[in-house]
Amino acid sequence: MKLPYFPPTDMNQTPKITKLSPGEAELLELFWENGPLTLPKTYELYKQSGKSPSYSTIQTRLNRMVDKGLLHRNTDFPAIYTSTVTKESVRGKYFELLDELAGKNFAPLMLHLFEKRALTDEEIAVMRDILAKLEQE
Repeated sequence: MKLPYFPPTDMNQTPKITKLSPGEAELLELFWENGPLTLPKTYELYKQSGKSPSYSTIQTRLNRMVDKGLLHRNTDFPAIYTSTVTKESVRGKYFELLDELAGKNFAPLMLHLFEKRALTDEEIAVMRDILAKLEQE
């Protein structure tokens, strides 16, 4: 059952996206995939991913994310948490940072990333398709 959406009181106020911890990024993924969630449901979904944090750890993370402006918490009981940032806005900030770090030369950055984590055959095929399209242009 999807919960109703309760937007923040000021939708014109865009939160400043700061560096996300891995746990915060994982929690945001849950909200992007499932929509608004209560703490118990968030905890249940997070545990299904194979992680085993305590209930209070998830509660603390959610509250910190509310303080950062990444989530909105309404006053219902149980409270319903809603993401205030989109996946695209978060990705955009990280791509801007990568662009700045790479100094417009992505080859060394890409090589470093590929050395850190092996690509699947599917990911390699996608990369080849992207490179082929760029060469045609």
